[in-house]
Amino acid sequence: MANIIISGATLLGKTRSEQEENLRKEWGPTLTDEQLDKLKYLERKVKEGTGSTKNFIGAHNVDEVK
Repeated sequence: MANIIISGATLLGKTRSEQEENLRKEWGPTLTDEQLDKLKYLERKVKEGTGSTKNFIGAHNVDEVK
């Protein structure tokens, strides 16, 4: 039996902020509004620096933002 790997976006989204917004619609928030704003800021900075649109930033990085 072969394993099939499907690459690309999941149903939740490509970035963590997209996933959070979609989870809020279905289940409720997993991050506070402040953490979500910090997450979007970090994703924007990573995109400007690397050009990558698929980012998944950990919670420990979000908490380090002042």
